[in-house]
Amino acid sequence: MEEIQTVNLSSISPAFHDWDVGPEYEIQKQLGSGAYGYVVEAIQKSTGKKVAIKKIKELFDDIIDAKRILREITLLRKINHPNVVKIVDILEPKDLKNFQTIYIIMDFCTSDLKKLFKSPIYLQPLHLQTLIYNTLCGIKYLHSANVLHRDLKPANILINEDCSVKICDFGLARSMEGILDPVNEKSMKKAESQKNAEIPEEETNINKKMNIINRKRQLTTHVVTRWYRAPELILLERNYDASIDMWSLGCISGELQCMLKDNAACFVDRTPLFPGNSCFPLSPERVSAVKKSGYPRSNTDQMNVIFSILGTPTSEDVEFVSDHKALQYLKSFPETKKLDLKELYKGSSSEAIDFVSKLVVFNPKKRMTVDQALSHTYLSKVRDKKKEKFAEEAIDLDFEKEGELSEERLRELFIEEFQRYHNHKEKKK
Repeated sequence: MEEIQTVNLSSISPAFHDWDVGPEYEIQKQLGSGAYGYVVEAIQKSTGKKVAIKKIKELFDDIIDAKRILREITLLRKINHPNVVKIVDILEPKDLKNFQTIYIIMDFCTSDLKKLFKSPIYLQPLHLQTLIYNTLCGIKYLHSANVLHRDLKPANILINEDCSVKICDFGLARSMEGILDPVNEKSMKKAESQKNAEIPEEETNINKKMNIINRKRQLTTHVVTRWYRAPELILLERNYDASIDMWSLGCISGELQCMLKDNAACFVDRTPLFPGNSCFPLSPERVSAVKKSGYPRSNTDQMNVIFSILGTPTSEDVEFVSDHKALQYLKSFPETKKLDLKELYKGSSSEAIDFVSKLVVFNPKKRMTVDQALSHTYLSKVRDKKKEKFAEEAIDLDFEKEGELSEERLRELFIEEFQRYHNHKEKKK
């Protein structure tokens, strides 16, 4: 593999406020903020290593958000891959009965793709290939563990100067054990042996029905920032699968092409591949809407933006759509021809164009899988099969089977997570 020059991603961060992180950590500066609170860069004094500390306050004000946070920290404890962010520690609250704030200590990365896109930095093709390949290695591991990230976007791809990558923010992720179709060789063999077992036909039919019911109950459409949201999610399909993450990767890979000087003369000219302003039928734009067949639509509607590049789908392409209203909505769009992505990314290679084109495919059944993407010629210069690891086992979250969780039960589950880290520390001593 060719040597990759490091890229300077440092930037001036805003001032931060003092937090109660104890004597083990020394806060350096603020890295980011969101609805949950703030993330800061800090030094772990015992090791001298940089870490990121995420502060989540008012934890139980919203039970749904609390469950998302619990899901994230539980998944990240179970996931073990260099291209997925790792939790170093969770500070145990002083008052376990009444705590409302937690501090999560995580791997430190210099920046993320969202910040990179907004910077005046330009990259070389090899940088792009490496960033995409490293992200794919993380996705392969997640899918082999039957985990869908469901919120892949530039802000959730952490990066370092050497183009190493760590996927983060698993609040909307789902463990699909027992629901998602097998995606790796080991589980495929297991599924095949179960399939060949002698099971009464009546029992098989009951199991199939229950599987569909459970899947529809657990899969939701409240996922992924609009610009990176797969068509099946926009159309409120319940039976989506791992291909939603591949669509998101395709959008990110397209946006990465704007990091080449030949594709964006000035860094402010960079744009997402599908920058819609509304997302009908979830959030139709109220202004400048055009009605056809009873459906409001605007030129900046997310699906309209997608069709302006991919062209309107054929009857074969919409076969996966199960909802009658969604089908009627699709029929309301005027016929549009497909745009050659080479017109958008004139400075990109034919391999890069082909790679993106095979990911941003309307029909999820025709979309490139993670293994097909890893084998694509676009990534041949940077591919290292030793990095393409399967999870040892599928990840299952027991609390997801409990249904609605009370604040009391959530607090118990959080305490169990805290103690896993601190019991480990005690054993090491």
